[in-house]
Formats: sequence, structure tokens, C-alpha cells
Amino acid sequence: MVETSKIQRISDLDTVVDCDFHLVERQSDILPYIEEPFNKMLSRSTGDDYGYLSNLYPTPGFLTPVTTGKVQSETVRSPEDVRRGMEMLETDRSVLTPTQNLYLACVHHDELAGALAGAYNEYLLDTFIEPNEGLYGAVVVPPQKPQRGAEEIEKHGDEDGIIAAFVPSGGVHPPLGNSQYEPIYEAAESKGLPVMMHNAAGTMMKNFPQQFHGLDRYLSTHVPAHAMQHMVNLSSMITQGIPVKYPELNFIIQEAGIGWIPYFMRRFDAEYSGKREDAPMLNQQPSDYIRDQFYFTSQPLEGADDPAYIEHTLRLFDGGNNLMFSSDYPHLDFDHSDELLKMLRGKFSDEEIENIYGQTALSVYDF
Repeated sequence: MVETSKIQRISDLDTVVDCDFHLVERQSDILPYIEEPFNKMLSRSTGDDYGYLSNLYPTPGFLTPVTTGKVQSETVRSPEDVRRGMEMLETDRSVLTPTQNLYLACVHHDELAGALAGAYNEYLLDTFIEPNEGLYGAVVVPPQKPQRGAEEIEKHGDEDGIIAAFVPSGGVHPPLGNSQYEPIYEAAESKGLPVMMHNAAGTMMKNFPQQFHGLDRYLSTHVPAHAMQHMVNLSSMITQGIPVKYPELNFIIQEAGIGWIPYFMRRFDAEYSGKREDAPMLNQQPSDYIRDQFYFTSQPLEGADDPAYIEHTLRLFDGGNNLMFSSDYPHLDFDHSDELLKMLRGKFSDEEIENIYGQTALSVYDF
């Protein structure tokens, strides 16, 4: 037990950074920015939804719950929409992330994937990025075309308000430790941008791994999806020595909760102790690299009704230094900013709470 915290409410915090605030981009939003010949090809589709892209972004095939006691907004398509969300969440800065483009790694047309990433980046900068208003974003890179991804980072990495590189990591093949992705890591490190990694549940059903085609319900898919995909990519990245090759590069793992993190770290250390020849580049325990270069966002906060679980889990992976608050607004299971705070008060110091809610993000992102 720590001394009674002076921080009792969100307004007591110096800075609140939301490290995963989603836009709800549509095809019609980014179509004007798509390069030819893809602009003409996509223009043949009709409607204001995913249109032709629904044939390219594999659909999950399950029904998503519509009532969870929270609001599922379909209107985060303007800076005003973002500001309304931030006011409700009581946040000072938002790191804007895509929704439709979470499925970018599932696009089977590699050149189109590059065009979609480039179009989204132009749309993001043209429509949303307003650092003076606390609206920041990340340059999206297409995993299928790492060199194109590096070019996008070089092109936009110095733009005011671009604070990270964003890899839509669900469905990537091969996993992100493969050497083909090194142009992305090199470009991000040279620009001083951390690499954000974000999955989507539907990508696991269709691309990652194949046997999960058999999971035909939202619940059975969504429970393991994000953490499982992150664990595979992290296993690949650390085994292949990505943190060693890029010692100045930080990675941000988004939207998978917290309970899997200490398990993964200890499991990896235990396996590494008997199979060091599989990871010859490492000169530390895998968990040391995770503590040094990997950061995690908080949503979805499982165990919110059990403060002891939250405290114990965060202590097991040094969450006071490498966990960062995220809401996942406006998605159906978003976390309000005060949900985590209720669990931290009286258990963590004011410094640790300030770290989780903003100070760590200020040190990791290129604000």
C-alpha cells in the first residue's frame, strides 16, 4: 500500500494522453487521395460504407454485439468529433489511429495496400492533425510493401503532429521479426518515431493463423485475438533480434489488455533459457528487451472489478513505467479514462499514475 494519492480524479492529473483514439474512416473519405489507377478502380463501387474494399478487407463473418452499456459512435470523421470525444474522456492529447485500415495487412493486392496507406496518411494530415488542439497521429505503413512503408515514413515523419509509425499488424505474413520489414524499422528509428502495432479480431479469423477459420462467433474470436497475434509477432521480433538491431527504436503494443503481458515475459524467458541457440543475437533475457523498448496500452481493461488483480498484474510487468492509458473510443468496448484510475488510487504512487496517464507517453512519442 502506498501513501494516499493526491490524485483522486482525472482533473487532478497534469496531462492525460489517450494512446489509442480511433477514427472511423470510410472509403469515401480516403478515395480522393488514392493514386491512380486505384482511384478509378475504387470509384466503380457504390455507397458510403466499405464498398469495393469489403472484397479486399476480409470480413470477420460474425455478428458484433451492439449493446454493451457504452456508446458505439459512427461519427468520428472530423476534428470536431474527436474534440467531443476528448471532452467526454477528459483527455488533453489523442493519438489518432485508424479503424478500416486495421485490416490493411489482409489486402491481397500489395500495390493497392501501398496506395491505401498513402491515401490514408494524406487524409489524416489534411483532415485531422492539429497539434495545437491535441490531435496527433501516426503514419500508416503497408506491411506487404515495406519499402513503400519506409518511403511513407520518410515523406511524413517530420510533419508536425506525426508522432509514430503505425503497423497494422493483424494478419501480417510472415510475422514482424522477418528481415523483410527492416526498411520500416530503419526509417522509423532514423526519424525518431516509435512503431505502433495494432491488430483486429477479424484478421485472425481470415489470415492469422489459418486454423482460426473455425472460430465462428464474435466471443470465441475476440477473447484471444489481440493478445495472441501480438504474442506471435513479439516472439518473432525478439527471437530475430529486432530490438538488438534497432536499440533506439521503441515499440507500442496496442489494445490487448494487460494479463497476457507478465505471462508472455516469463514464458519467453523460460523457453529462452533452454534454447538460446534459437536467438543468438540476444545478450539479455527476452523480458529485459520488453521492459526496455516495448510499451503497452491499457484497453481493454479486463478485471476492472478486481483492484487486487490490476495491482498484481501491473507490478508483474512494471506497468508503472511501461503502461500507457488508452480508451479505444469510439469502439463498442472503449474504456473511459476514470475506469483505470479507480483501480490505481491507493495502490500506486502519484508518479506512477501520472506516468500511466501521460508522462510515459510524452517520453515515448515524438510530441
